[in-house]
Amino acid sequence: MPAPVLRGNAGVGKLVEDLRERRAEDLLDSIFRVATELVRGERASLMLREDATDDFVISHAVGLAEDVKREVRVRPGEGVAGHVVASKRSLLVRGGEAPFTVRGGQYRSDSFVSVPIMIDDNARGVLNVTDRFDGRPFEDADLVTLEIIAGHIGACLVQQEQGEALQRLAETDPLTWLFNRRHFDKRLEAETNRALRAEHLLALLMLDVDKFKLINDRFGHRVGDQVLKAVALAVKQAVRLYDVPTRYGGDEFAIILPEADTEVAARVARRILEKAETVALPGELRDAGIPLSVSIGIATFPRPAGDANALVEAADSAMYRAKQAGGGGIRVWEHAFADGPHGAMRPARAALPPAPYLSDPARLATRELQALIPFALAQEFNVAVVGHEGQVLTIAFPQPNPAAVDSISKATGFAVYPVFSNPADIEATRRRLAAA
Repeated sequence: MPAPVLRGNAGVGKLVEDLRERRAEDLLDSIFRVATELVRGERASLMLREDATDDFVISHAVGLAEDVKREVRVRPGEGVAGHVVASKRSLLVRGGEAPFTVRGGQYRSDSFVSVPIMIDDNARGVLNVTDRFDGRPFEDADLVTLEIIAGHIGACLVQQEQGEALQRLAETDPLTWLFNRRHFDKRLEAETNRALRAEHLLALLMLDVDKFKLINDRFGHRVGDQVLKAVALAVKQAVRLYDVPTRYGGDEFAIILPEADTEVAARVARRILEKAETVALPGELRDAGIPLSVSIGIATFPRPAGDANALVEAADSAMYRAKQAGGGGIRVWEHAFADGPHGAMRPARAALPPAPYLSDPARLATRELQALIPFALAQEFNVAVVGHEGQVLTIAFPQPNPAAVDSISKATGFAVYPVFSNPADIEATRRRLAAA
């Protein structure tokens, strides 16, 4: 493949500036490929720092197998690339060994160039090129070329990060620093689609501050804003790492809970209520003896809600029922699998509703179903699995046993729907399938 002929730094700079008009990711890939071609490299990689671990992983590559690109991971000081990152200095090897002791592996090529990508004196990446097409060693001019392009890659990364920061600002509520309605709508649509594909449950919490209008009218919007910030803090402290806490609008909040059933959602809701009791309130509310009170509604998808809009409506209905009951509590839009999808309002702390009676568990139980729960738990509680739908197991119990339901759900990760059967029939079914 013939290499483009560009003379001097001005030629390289002009080419890169032309490429800047493209989108950030396309631009980064284009600059990387141009760099490889300019120095006539046969194999090359652009490694970037992974924020979660500070390891360096391959972002773009030429001449490398896909499995290699996925598996390579370098720590600062490890191998040639790690040495360049740690030293923040470029390295040109024309033949033979690198001029330092390599820890953790080295290139197999006799000639290679590695250049750090610097941003504010921090190494954010490293550009590596090995094996010239003509078989000759790399030259000082190649090193200079790659150092120039490394500077443009750094500028591209800054541009990319600024764009991502602006995107985050566009989807963040400036008062509470939770996600805003725009982000919520986008994420809810994506999460409902993912839940359908993966056959996972999805839960939604809708939360409203009780008597917020009275607080605003009596103490003013400054105090009202402080109350909203306090609620947002309670939400942040209570949600799971991958939940999506949102200021839905006004004094209403929404939290998307991926892969969560009503029991998981109720636990998160109870944590929000507990945290709301401990957050600092404006002095005006404390002096007036007014506590922070919120009402929370819960609904799940795909039952009872069949789409994103229905999920919001169901959770919103549950939240208003909680408010009508006096506020400061939780209501769940529950569903019953045995009777088909339908709604029934109940407090989250209420006892389990009556379950159907199954007269012949042996008719539905199979050996494959029993493998879904630990044998020890099945034996301890004398239960048999009689159904599996998505993330829900239907299990025959000899009697109501919320502790057993909770233990099995925690051990398996499934939501548990209980039915009742004769204890002797359950035990006989369980023993027969274990012996099969």
